[in-house]
Amino acid sequence: MLGYGRVVRYRRTVSNSATLDDVKKILVVEDDPVNQMILMDFLAANGYQTIAAASGPEGIEQFDRTLPDLCLVDVQLPRKNGFELVREMKSRGRQTPVMLMSAVYTDQDQSTRTVQLGALADGYLTKPFDLVQLLAQVRQLLGEAQ
Repeated sequence: MLGYGRVVRYRRTVSNSATLDDVKKILVVEDDPVNQMILMDFLAANGYQTIAAASGPEGIEQFDRTLPDLCLVDVQLPRKNGFELVREMKSRGRQTPVMLMSAVYTDQDQSTRTVQLGALADGYLTKPFDLVQLLAQVRQLLGEAQ
């Protein structure tokens, strides 16, 4: 189990036909160690390189250091919430897509409005969510949708 504040630098799953340069990097900013582990393992098993952070400040540090292709960000994070983190990520000027995740905002209209007006996120998932649904949104945001 991953502990708080532990950063998993990289997990790699590369198929025979892909090179490491082809593998998309996903930054997972999630403070719950069980949720973080599930997300990291699931994404790695589906061929993505994953980077973990357990707080807002750690998330922005990893965002700047690793230049991910996609960020999954929990709304309720210690020391800097997900909305603040997304605003800071977007202020960097990169076109990295960001998906927010939350168990707090469960009303679809409120979550859509929050994404559009407040956080500048590119997607939103309400917890608990189905991992197949997560994978579909990840692929869409990375331009891999089939």
